Amino acid sequence: MNLTVAIPTTDSVAIIREGWNLLMEQLGLKKAVQFIVLIERGKGDTVQEIADYWGNSGIKDKL
Repeated sequence: MNLTVAIPTTDSVAIIREGWNLLMEQLGLKKAVQFIVLIERGKGDTVQEIADYWGNSGIKDKL
């Protein structure tokens, strides 16, 4: 199994946060999440990954 993990730099984290904030301002939460899901296809069992991430948490727990 070949796993590659990108370690974010301070600059990349700042850009990701800025991008997310802009998406939220322009699209709102629902459409911003839909946008990210559409461009981040990933591999494997996405449904299981989402279930593992969210568990019994709500959106307020993740912000």
